[in-house]
Amino acid sequence: MNKDTRPLWQKYLLAFGIGFLIALVALLLNGAFRAGEADARMKAFSDAFLLPGVLFLLFGGLSWVASKGFCDLIGFSTTSLLGFFIPRGEDSDRGKAANLYEYKKAKDEKGRYWLPHVLVAGIFFLAVSVLFALLFHRAA
Repeated sequence: MNKDTRPLWQKYLLAFGIGFLIALVALLLNGAFRAGEADARMKAFSDAFLLPGVLFLLFGGLSWVASKGFCDLIGFSTTSLLGFFIPRGEDSDRGKAANLYEYKKAKDEKGRYWLPHVLVAGIFFLAVSVLFALLFHRAA
């Protein structure tokens, strides 16, 4: 997997755009714009922003954990196991590591990176959700 070479502002814009799109779909499915009372609208907004907040926090956190090498054993095991069942060409270098040390060394040489923009977007959407939840409890 090649590292993404987009500018940083585009990565953040994409993450926030996808998050707002998820929240908008959740709002439309929840009927938040048809709700007559303010407390029902605040609850719907809180629920809608909670969804991208939790998803982005999980994906961002998982990418950080994977960048530190905690998932290398699972990746090596899966690649080795699937190598028995899925035939590959002779020129393929995938799954050629003889042991876990060589696998980790090859991953380190290739470079590890994570998605901080996804984590930041998740924190933002979770904070917005908490804000709407507080407004909901104040209005109720």
